[in-house]
Amino acid sequence: DWEKKFKSFEHEAAAAASLGQVHKAVMHDGRLIACKLQYPDMSTAIGADLGQLKVIFSVYERYDTAIRTKYLQDELAARLYEELDYRLEARHCKLYAHMLRDEDGVHVPEVVDELSTDRLLCATWLEGEKIMDLRDAPLSQRNRIALNMFRTWYVPFYHYGVIHGDPHLGNYTVRKDD
Repeated sequence: DWEKKFKSFEHEAAAAASLGQVHKAVMHDGRLIACKLQYPDMSTAIGADLGQLKVIFSVYERYDTAIRTKYLQDELAARLYEELDYRLEARHCKLYAHMLRDEDGVHVPEVVDELSTDRLLCATWLEGEKIMDLRDAPLSQRNRIALNMFRTWYVPFYHYGVIHGDPHLGNYTVRKDD
């Protein structure tokens, strides 16, 4: 009865995510939200991929002993398993909302805790155009967008010592206010 938690839920994905897909939904209070749903059994898939990578790394080390691949393997494993933790992602989203609260040109979705789980992250839907769709926009508009992107990445870094580790342009949209 999970659908009863929503006024409506679009079964067709609105976007892809690295380990799942994003669906639009409407809450009972009328808010439009994004529901990032993790694919089933991603932990097993990641474990299998890391096992294959370990084999490849061991072959590599037979030819070049200058790099200890164990440390690369450990770091990759930690980051990939972190990607599975949608509660951690929700906390990061809230952290960024706090750090960027005074940036007029930056908007961070609000996490909907009551609907979010380990494998489902729900947050307010932010409507906007894809950044790459504005390649031919006037230079002044592109400069405003670039400044907002710069502020998005560097205010957390310069003021809080936090680095945004996933600056993929697909994670951003441009609202009417740029």
